[in-house]
Amino acid sequence: MRGTQVSQMSSWATERFGERAAQVRGQLAASLLEAAGNARDAQESSRSGKRYAYGSTLMARRYEALLDGFRGVPGFQAVRPHGSPHHLVVLDGNLFLPFRYAEDDTTPISEARVGDGRVSALVRELFNRFGPAPSYYQEALDLTAGLPQEAEAEEAELAELAAARPVLAQLPGDTRLIPVAYAANAQAGLLRLYWGEAELIDDMGRVHWVHCEQIPLLSALPWVTPAASSAQRFDEGDEPGLDLTRRPAGERSLFPVTGSGEVTPIAAADDRS
Repeated sequence: MRGTQVSQMSSWATERFGERAAQVRGQLAASLLEAAGNARDAQESSRSGKRYAYGSTLMARRYEALLDGFRGVPGFQAVRPHGSPHHLVVLDGNLFLPFRYAEDDTTPISEARVGDGRVSALVRELFNRFGPAPSYYQEALDLTAGLPQEAEAEEAELAELAAARPVLAQLPGDTRLIPVAYAANAQAGLLRLYWGEAELIDDMGRVHWVHCEQIPLLSALPWVTPAASSAQRFDEGDEPGLDLTRRPAGERSLFPVTGSGEVTPIAAADDRS
């Protein structure tokens, strides 16, 4: 199979991240490829026909791998909303929200949903606070309104929001949300990856993409990054080998690590084990 050069960066990506847009895009691909690979390894090690090991590992590692990949990069912050077990990465005022939208590579990204059920209060708050102004909202028909359990759920949701908002309020008001949507499964690993801007249009997690771009997974590979030598075209060289080895944790990032690498104060605001 012949390789493909990394596509030109869009004006949207360049506006968000400047000259290092290609590095940022490549690191997103590298981090989520790693997370998907970790989840496959966990599933295989479990020897179980159930996919609990895969699902729980992917849920945690998609956040952790992004944190590891971008930690120490100039403009990096990490925020951990109250009650959430995960840190979210903020880079240059852009907050990444990774989520799996499909388990196959045939589901259109236009049908993406954040999660498999009703979205949490935190997800709604992230879209409302940092996403584009909504152009429309699709109301769901609620057949359970007025039931005691629904009232309890609404009360718990309001309490969750009240606890999360002080931490999110520490981020600059011009912070913008970047949903990072991926398709993956336990057999094939990471299949597709997208980023952009989106509106949350209903409580079941459906989104309307204001801007959406597919991230080529090859952008995570060093031999096709824009930093590669321009003395020879990629398709004029020898075909690269596909022998992959697990890299040490210190080599995962495409960025040079600078500074202490410590989590910023905003992340430590609710840093509970």
